[in-house]
Amino acid sequence: MLADKTQALQEQGLNVELRWVPAHTGIRGNEAADVAAKEAAGWRKDGQAGSKADRSRTLYKLRSTLKTWTHKEVTKKWHAEWKAEERGRASFRYTPKPTKKVLQLHEGLSKRQSALLVQMRTEKIGIQDFLFNRRVPDITNANCPCQEGRQTVSHILLRCRKFRQLRRQELGAIPGRHNLRAILNERKAAAKAIRFIEQTEILGQIRTESQPRQS
Repeated sequence: MLADKTQALQEQGLNVELRWVPAHTGIRGNEAADVAAKEAAGWRKDGQAGSKADRSRTLYKLRSTLKTWTHKEVTKKWHAEWKAEERGRASFRYTPKPTKKVLQLHEGLSKRQSALLVQMRTEKIGIQDFLFNRRVPDITNANCPCQEGRQTVSHILLRCRKFRQLRRQELGAIPGRHNLRAILNERKAAAKAIRFIEQTEILGQIRTESQPRQS
């Protein structure tokens, strides 16, 4: 009954706070409540044991309490499964704990740009290292044309000498510009990284916003 009334008040937009009162004396109504609680447990004024109140067949829980508990349990399970999962480890390096904040990285991006960001963060992107590991025909090695290492997302964004000037132009002012995780984990920096990759033209299927489709 108390749970029903509390929930009804909450649904009207009222804040309800339940407090346990350690003492019943001196407060109007508490004496009667104390006697009722004792009688429900079998106590009687004459000292004789009486019958106890029937146990409720229905367990009532406040909706807000149940919602909080459910969210906590689901989040805990989500974290545990993300940590134990064997797939998606490239993304795990950027986001050790699953969070909705990842979605903020995509704010203001077009669908194409958003897809490119996902590809960079998962390292499933059409460059030499990924294509070679997937055994794509005619891809005979994972090396970058600059011959200074494998052509990975990290190599292109941070080290490839072929794009040194472009890197200085697009990424030079970014804090943590030598840290791939710092770049792809911050919205403005990630947007600059997308523009950088577009301008390298290493992905044949990518057009920058300034390049119109040919009819």
